[in-house]
Amino acid sequence: MWACFRISFFRRRKLQIDEKNSQKYETVIGFLQSHGFENSQIAKLVSRQPSVLHNKVSTNLKPKFEFLQEIGFDGPLLPKLILSNPVILARSLDSQLKPSFFFLKEIVESDEKATASIWRCSWLLTFNLKGILKPNTDLLVREGIASRSIAKLIVKEPRTIMQKVDRMIQVVKMVKELGIEPKSGMFVRALKIRCSMSDSNWKKKINVMKSLGWSEKEIFTAFKKEPKYLGCSEEKLRDVADFCFNTAKLDPETVISYPTLFMSALDKLRPRYKVLEVLKVKSLLKNIKIPRMLVGGEREFVEKYVVKHLNEIPNLMDIYRGNVTTGTKSVL
Repeated sequence: MWACFRISFFRRRKLQIDEKNSQKYETVIGFLQSHGFENSQIAKLVSRQPSVLHNKVSTNLKPKFEFLQEIGFDGPLLPKLILSNPVILARSLDSQLKPSFFFLKEIVESDEKATASIWRCSWLLTFNLKGILKPNTDLLVREGIASRSIAKLIVKEPRTIMQKVDRMIQVVKMVKELGIEPKSGMFVRALKIRCSMSDSNWKKKINVMKSLGWSEKEIFTAFKKEPKYLGCSEEKLRDVADFCFNTAKLDPETVISYPTLFMSALDKLRPRYKVLEVLKVKSLLKNIKIPRMLVGGEREFVEKYVVKHLNEIPNLMDIYRGNVTTGTKSVL
């Protein structure tokens, strides 16, 4: 068995392998195979974490595998988890893996949610628990953020909680200074977006909005309404602004009130605006808020603004799908 893997391992990487321990290596490989690892997965694991070949099966690998299976990583999930973070096999079961899992379980209040958060980001099992994860969580608790919001953050966006403690303190302070209360649901959303960007990228986004004529007050007013809009790329911010101001002729105050416009694909906004133009020509728009029409759900839009008016404008669906132009002659 070992002979079959030996050449593959040496080709992938220069490994410190002692042929005198070939029997030990075979035992490890056999153990991995018995737990669903395919040969290609074993080769990949050993190339990334060579020390696995030197682990004792009975006292090291077996207890770790049993624990991972107990918390929900069984069958094909087990190899996938370990390959996503081979460091798992290099960490202590009792001083790292178990404490990390039970810490997560205490926060999210169920085995299933703790497992889900690890599946989303396997580094939660091996990250610095005492130095980062727990201090960051304690900070959010002290700030008054609801436990359910912290739990959701860990399950859905675990990398946010993995920031260095001094950076987390800085971001929390910044979000509070914008006037977003920690007890509001918007606080965690703002925290996620700000933590996802370096300071330099954050400044670039702010400068893009300023170049479009927005003041800092306007930028952050929109951020308080929908933090995700500043998570858009610089190009996306410029392109959507161009559409809003030059095509849809929306005023800045309206766009500030609907920052979700920046999160919408232009391929969604443009055909909707074409429909809007046609409905305006036919005087079929009454008391309609254009931004709401542009960012609403697809089904609602088609039913309320396309299907509803097919009797008056038979080719409206084709216009929406881009099959015909919106020239006046085509709709009158």
